[in-house]
Amino acid sequence: MPLPASKHEVLQNLELAYIKLDAEFDAVLPKFERTPDIEGSISCCDVLAYQIGWGKLLMSWEQLEKSGEVPEMPAEGFKWNQLGLLADSFYKEYSAFTLNQLREEFAALQGQLSDWVYSLTETELQEPHQRRWTGEKWAIVKWFQVNTIAPYKSARTKVRRWKREQKI
Repeated sequence: MPLPASKHEVLQNLELAYIKLDAEFDAVLPKFERTPDIEGSISCCDVLAYQIGWGKLLMSWEQLEKSGEVPEMPAEGFKWNQLGLLADSFYKEYSAFTLNQLREEFAALQGQLSDWVYSLTETELQEPHQRRWTGEKWAIVKWFQVNTIAPYKSARTKVRRWKREQKI
């Protein structure tokens, strides 16, 4: 998937991916929201917990750098080879939330992510070396794509498949 070429395109892609994923949950009844039958043995609530977890991590890396700190990546206490454990931590963190509560949290996060992208210059967004946390090769746009837009699309595919199998 090619990276968005402008801030406008990032914002459009984010909004569209968000709207499409969120809409998949409209027809999910409460009795199915925690059923772990989606690919990877996860539930609808877990799908959103994962998206929220990564979105909040992305925002935290930026906030920590702005406050002069160096973020521990991908998250405090986790290494890059422990992404499954990190996902599990998101599921656990949001285990008491209903699907509607998670959708509200997801919507609020989208506003924060959009505001952040909107606040960036095209150079900050598109060029490497604009933040320490982005490393040597990736621009913010790449980190943004792989932690929001792309996983939203992937999650939507999995949820749609599950809904077809469940006849929802």
